[in-house]
Amino acid sequence: MLSNNPHTDRRFNIEGADLGYPTLFHDGSTSVGMYVVSSQVANELIADSGFSVAEIAPGKAILSFAGVHYTDTQCGNYEEIGCAFFVNTFPRKSLIPYISTWINILRGDQPSFTWYLPVTEKSALECGIQMWGYPKTIEDIQHHRDDSHTTTTLHKDGQELLCYRVPNRGKKSPKPINSPVYSIFEGAPHIGYLTQRFTDVTYHRSGKLTLSKHPLTEPFRRLGLPKKPLLSGHMGHLNFSMSAPKLL
Repeated sequence: MLSNNPHTDRRFNIEGADLGYPTLFHDGSTSVGMYVVSSQVANELIADSGFSVAEIAPGKAILSFAGVHYTDTQCGNYEEIGCAFFVNTFPRKSLIPYISTWINILRGDQPSFTWYLPVTEKSALECGIQMWGYPKTIEDIQHHRDDSHTTTTLHKDGQELLCYRVPNRGKKSPKPINSPVYSIFEGAPHIGYLTQRFTDVTYHRSGKLTLSKHPLTEPFRRLGLPKKPLLSGHMGHLNFSMSAPKLL
């Protein structure tokens, strides 16, 4: 899929580490939630990218929320919150409205574009920006796991902005997926592929997102959050690899 890609052999020196592609994320855990949100607001939030969200119904799109606790990666060990929308293929293809989006999401084939991606470590920040063009920022994220739940919280100036809490006891091991990820890399639209493997997985609709009244949570409220997720879950162990980006 990424043959004849001029970026494949590039090397990066980031915080003293020599990195290239594919980049490996050997272990960690993640809490996820998928939410039905306003496609109009979602398009406004990613308007500068040139991409458009893929609708699942008139005026409706999906926001994928993830709280990730990385414990062994080539980009360092860190906390991350990822908020991405499923977007239309670029350039846009002629597909069956709504139905094709659902099918591609279920197959893991629908491209996503990351809108919000705070992390806790500079190495992770620089990897994301330099290697893929992801919109990473440094923020205060805290991860807590007990025998029944995992909680991810985001703070700003000592105030809790959001909290995501999910049941975490699972034994499933789904098949690996190889998902297309869009980004604006070095000023142009690119595609990369995230190969994801998970174990100790549980799925449910019991994830709970809470938001403070801080102004920084306003974009989430405009999307229609908080609400019950369409699907939520927890992956006790992850193993990722991320390819080089390729010009679309």
